[in-house]
Amino acid sequence: MIGDIFYKKEIVKVGKLLYQKNYIASNDGNLSIRVGNKIFITPTCMSKGFMSVNDIVEVDLEGKILRGYNKPTSEILMHLTVYQQRPDINAVCHAHPVYSTAFASTGKALDKRVLPEVIISLDKIPLVKYGTPGTKNLSKNLLPFIKKYDAVLLQNHGVLTFGSDLMNAYFKMETVEHFAQICFLSSQIGKLKELPKSEIQKLIAQREKFGVRKNIGK
Repeated sequence: MIGDIFYKKEIVKVGKLLYQKNYIASNDGNLSIRVGNKIFITPTCMSKGFMSVNDIVEVDLEGKILRGYNKPTSEILMHLTVYQQRPDINAVCHAHPVYSTAFASTGKALDKRVLPEVIISLDKIPLVKYGTPGTKNLSKNLLPFIKKYDAVLLQNHGVLTFGSDLMNAYFKMETVEHFAQICFLSSQIGKLKELPKSEIQKLIAQREKFGVRKNIGK
């Protein structure tokens, strides 16, 4: 049986990855894992690149602290909202990768169907209207997207991804940022060319083969 220390170590590991990849700076970003009726989540006001397992906070599904010396992230409501809407999701990752956040800060979604891998795994990456971080307003703006997508851009804020486990959510963050870089560089060279609808449908038909839910984006 996997103990609590395993999940705390996963959060510490992914926090370091986000920091090393320059997806976050200073005390930015937050991570969480749901295990049954409890959630392990990153603390507020602490660099995610320098955490220890003792820094991770344990809360219940309402956000009440069960164990830990720190306060949970001020954006805990965003995580709780995702878990309430998606029983299949066990991890949430929020970061500010540069290219993706640049798209979000200019009010542009990553919604061009250009790369096969992105179409299969994430479909489009929509833009969620700005809401003050940590507030019910942000969670309200998120609601129409949570069940349809596994990755979204938060306007003037960053990127939010969720997955079956924390590495799954983290890899989706990598996919979003890689795609954003490709879209940006392509726009400097010429016009982005989306795949034909017939090819897009072929890719969508392959989702189950790759373990991706069929109804993503719908």
